[in-house]
Amino acid sequence: MISEFLKITAVTAVAAITLTSCGNRVMLMNSSTEADADTIELDGSYVEGEEYKNQDSNEPEQYIEKEIPEEITTEPTTIDIYNNDYELPEKAVIDDFETVMQNPELPTGCEITALTQTLNFLGFDVDKVTMCDEYMPVDFNGEYTMNECYIGDPKSHTGFGCSSPVICKAAKLFFRIEKSDCYPVDLTGTDFQELFYQIEQGRPVIVWTTMYLLDTKPEYVYTAKNGEEMWFCTYQHCLTIYGYDYDNGVVYAADPLVGNTTYSIESFERIYDILGKQAVVICGDAENGLDAEPKSVTKSEPEITTDAEYTESVYEEDTEADTTEETTE
Repeated sequence: MISEFLKITAVTAVAAITLTSCGNRVMLMNSSTEADADTIELDGSYVEGEEYKNQDSNEPEQYIEKEIPEEITTEPTTIDIYNNDYELPEKAVIDDFETVMQNPELPTGCEITALTQTLNFLGFDVDKVTMCDEYMPVDFNGEYTMNECYIGDPKSHTGFGCSSPVICKAAKLFFRIEKSDCYPVDLTGTDFQELFYQIEQGRPVIVWTTMYLLDTKPEYVYTAKNGEEMWFCTYQHCLTIYGYDYDNGVVYAADPLVGNTTYSIESFERIYDILGKQAVVICGDAENGLDAEPKSVTKSEPEITTDAEYTESVYEEDTEADTTEETTE
């Protein structure tokens, strides 16, 4: 989006800005007076505010409002977040991970869908709509930021989104109701390729990115009624990565908008950084809780050079150097 689209300034507060999240236009609500706002389609074309209002919509008459659950305590983190001395294989792909598609029920509910597909992989029989309705705190009144609630309605085409703490909160509540000792770990701040250690250990990783890795930057901001600022990146999206391949330069992703696919490691890492390095993993599984065995992972083991091979290689290099010198003389 171009900078002229930004309507919030220090002097004039605009009530609504239409952005793009999870494949749809979304309204960023401000607590000031109502006002029209333009929107920009995925192809970059403008739609005037009044025209946008008159378009056909499948939105429900009322937006979901839900109380934020009280903080849920869990066991302390027990997983090894990253081992600097551990040599990763060139490729590791968790076997049999399947994407759950967010449409048509949750057109802007990529975050809760990414959590649902991860729970399904771990053996929990739950669907995305149940996770949305019963476990994810949702707010459309502008009371909170995306760190506390999903903002908007994920069942509509004007839902906004949420950040990693909200998905952790939904997972904690789910595990408490299920009487499971599993728990989420918020890995936000972890460098992207350090997440590959989790994958190699059999743990898929929920990450924040953009739709189709479209370029973005955090240039839109509003102040919630609780006084906190919220920055937003256009095209914000959430999915689960379950593999990487250094030889081909790709990560394997379960994308709720696309299905099982691959994306460039380099491009994904750049967008991941822009979105604040947000990531979540789940510890344990439905059958055995925290006693679960590691999930099956297809790996290519790193090549190991023996002392004999190294000595021979050095000898050949020295011999070639000596021959070159003699020829020069």
